[in-house]
Amino acid sequence: MSTENQNHKPSNDKLHPSDLGETKDFNDLSFDENKQSYELDVKGEDKDYDHPMPYETVATGAIDDNSTFDEANPYVGDEYATDVDKVNDKLDELGMHVDNTGESVLLSPEDEILARTEEDERDDLDEEGYPKNDAPNA
Repeated sequence: MSTENQNHKPSNDKLHPSDLGETKDFNDLSFDENKQSYELDVKGEDKDYDHPMPYETVATGAIDDNSTFDEANPYVGDEYATDVDKVNDKLDELGMHVDNTGESVLLSPEDEILARTEEDERDDLDEEGYPKNDAPNA
């Protein structure tokens, strides 16, 4: 390749217009240490003007480089939640909890006595009240 053909020519098509009037130097963006974000808002001549919605690079509540936060729709709900999170949220809404220890089904000795019925005294029934040998006679 010759150096004559390597002359750089700016693009003149509509995808790369050069007459946008952009004056912001993107190599010199102001960085907000508190928000850990670059501020893309142009600082104008008016010192009293404060932009109502600054253009921050990281949305509030989001993690940088993480697609679990929908910046365009912060009210999206649990679209990005895992199935486990959805189940836990539903249980909380219904006022339920999961007992992994079995503590919720333990009875005190007094409750066991009060819960007894006539079927508990029969030898031919299982613990659910069904006949132990329900096979037909052959």
